[in-house]
Amino acid sequence: MKKLGNKITEVLSVSDHDFAIELIFSDGYRGTVSLGKIFSSPKGEAAEVLKGQIFSKCFVESGSLAWPNGFELCPDAIRIMIEEQLKDNKAS
Repeated sequence: MKKLGNKITEVLSVSDHDFAIELIFSDGYRGTVSLGKIFSSPKGEAAEVLKGQIFSKCFVESGSLAWPNGFELCPDAIRIMIEEQLKDNKAS
């Protein structure tokens, strides 16, 4: 079972082009997550991020990835997404 509860400590880079964000977690893990699945057909607050053109203004708030409009993503979910994307890339 995966250890949950890590927090994001820093956003290193953001790419508006492919919705990729490079992050560092509290345990030192570093990875890049592609949020294309969320932002390619966004709803609710995610849609507001794109409409307001604020994707690149993401920041860390209480260990989560957040945007100025209040949209937040859970750090554990992001970590799992990074690891799954790495597996998918290796399988390709």
